[in-house]
Amino acid sequence: MKQKFHSFFFILWPRFFRELSEHIIPYLTFNNYPRIWVRGILILVSTSLIPLFVMTGIYYQLIEKSIDNALILRTERVASNTRRAVSFFFEERLAALKFMVNDRDYKDLINPTQLSEILKNLKLGFGGLTDLSVIDYNGTQLTYAGPYNLEGKDYSQQNWFLECQKRNAYVSEVFSGYRGVPHIVVAVKHTRPDGNFFIIRATLETERLFNAVTSYKSGTYADIFMINHDGVVQSPSKYYEKKTRRISIEVPEYSSRTKALLTKDRKGIPVIVSYAFINTSITPTPFILIVVKEKEGVSVMKIWLGLKTNFNLFLAISAMVIVLIMSLTATSLINKIYFADRSKAEAMLSAEQKGQLASIGQLAAGVAHEINNPLALINETAGYIKDLFVIKSQYQDDPELIEQIDVILDAVERCGAITRQLLGFARQLDVESRSLNLKVMMTNLLSFFQKEAEYRNISILLDVEDGTPSIETDRKKLQQILLNLINNAFQAMDKDGNLSIKIGIVGTDMVRISIEDSGCGIEEHHLNKIFDPFFTTKQEGKGTGLGLSITFGLVKKLHGNISVNSKVGEGTTFVITLPINFKKEEKHENSTG
Repeated sequence: MKQKFHSFFFILWPRFFRELSEHIIPYLTFNNYPRIWVRGILILVSTSLIPLFVMTGIYYQLIEKSIDNALILRTERVASNTRRAVSFFFEERLAALKFMVNDRDYKDLINPTQLSEILKNLKLGFGGLTDLSVIDYNGTQLTYAGPYNLEGKDYSQQNWFLECQKRNAYVSEVFSGYRGVPHIVVAVKHTRPDGNFFIIRATLETERLFNAVTSYKSGTYADIFMINHDGVVQSPSKYYEKKTRRISIEVPEYSSRTKALLTKDRKGIPVIVSYAFINTSITPTPFILIVVKEKEGVSVMKIWLGLKTNFNLFLAISAMVIVLIMSLTATSLINKIYFADRSKAEAMLSAEQKGQLASIGQLAAGVAHEINNPLALINETAGYIKDLFVIKSQYQDDPELIEQIDVILDAVERCGAITRQLLGFARQLDVESRSLNLKVMMTNLLSFFQKEAEYRNISILLDVEDGTPSIETDRKKLQQILLNLINNAFQAMDKDGNLSIKIGIVGTDMVRISIEDSGCGIEEHHLNKIFDPFFTTKQEGKGTGLGLSITFGLVKKLHGNISVNSKVGEGTTFVITLPINFKKEEKHENSTG
């Protein structure tokens, strides 16, 4: 099992983490494969998961909105049915009182015996009545039928009495009154022929009304109750009845139809609240019917939450599978790009090694040319001396003879100097990193081009800023870089050209080498490809396109940078920046076995 996991991890982990070697990094097209790998995975995963999550979110919203609408409609239906039942409860009793005052004579109504008989009949017909009384226009109770001793009570300042005068009929909210027991009053006003009026009042049993309300309650998470217009609870409530008897939600605005809304209760639990104002055809009432249902407690919502949990689990597993597949895909693609890039880099590295040999060959050819000229001069001068020996017998004190001998000695010395430079360069090829005086090195390199410069009348200017320190770097690589650039400069110039080389300090830890020629220049659209392998602006057969690419790789190996600026007809400037202290990093190649 462990071996299988290791094999799987080996496939998932990119090859460049295991096989990337430092010596080929400067020649890679992409120099940061880990970042490309991470970006590739992020892009693939994002393009796969973002639409999935967006569509899932939209789907959730649509489902929840549909469920909310269904729950709102159900709650409204319950509130509407309950409102009709409660309205009918009050309207039935008000209609009975109106019928009674119109059917009975005033004398019968103020007769205690007759009034008790009427109360008995009403109880048998409708039920839910506690007592019955007649109050005159002054608010004095004339006759009372019921279990309490309330005869002669003055109701002139009671709110229900004042309201009944205005409306001709009235339904009160739940209150205690003189009897000290919560009850509801329904009253009807009737005008006598003499112009005076009286009010017949009935007290309703609240328990019968409350039972009628709660009979529409469905489920443990639902509640139905009544409040007045001030938000005071009028019937028992499971969630909202407090010592203050006020509900915690805002009292709704008046509406002639049943309405419902989504909100939260005092504990922050999502609830559906439906409300309906209870009115009758005879008179409005002070009651507002409230239906409350907890969303999570509804059976449909429970089913959806269960499905949502399972769907989220499936979504999470799908996301992990997508991430895994996209990671494998990105790894496979990046590995293929890396293998192609590595093959190219290895070819470039091989070309660099061949370029080093070519540079040595070019240098040797230049040295041979430099040696041939002095030797020819030696040959001619020696022949001339021979002739002098033949013609003149007195040659020992001859100044011309001495002068020619000096010429021979100077030429021989020059050959010796050139030979020593060649041997010194050959020995330095094996040196990896050492202290280097740029001025001395550049002077030595330019000496190889001196004859060609004189022949083509090319002016060479070497400008080294004061205080430029020696640098710690790889001599052989820097020599090859400078030889390539100077050689390119000579090839770009015709006769009477100018070559300017400037060396100075950049910042505190870098040196800057600028090589500027007055040659033909490079077209602007070629500048971004000048360091690409096999790209050349030279005529066919006169260039391989590898010189500047190899030079670029060598500069990168020395932890430096190279840039180019050129205008057609004006010349080209290459700028190299190198660290003053180059510390060569050890090379490591991880084993793939």
